[in-house]
Amino acid sequence: MIDNSDRHEQVFQALVAAQRRHGGMPVHLEEIARTARLPKDETHDLLDDLTQVHRRVTELAGGDEPTLGPRFGVAPRL
Repeated sequence: MIDNSDRHEQVFQALVAAQRRHGGMPVHLEEIARTARLPKDETHDLLDDLTQVHRRVTELAGGDEPTLGPRFGVAPRL
């Protein structure tokens, strides 16, 4: 787990902004990293943490462009 809450929030807010641009649809890692202005590998590590530890993000495999990898979205609140 990465221990940097400011970076987590930066990536989470980038995800929210990217999803908003796409009408709420999940988005690919590249767009989230670009929006967060962070390297792709660091963004991926933070997204993994937000998915597996914090459960604020959902990872969706496959999709319309499988070569771009999984898409990510804000996890629904229960």
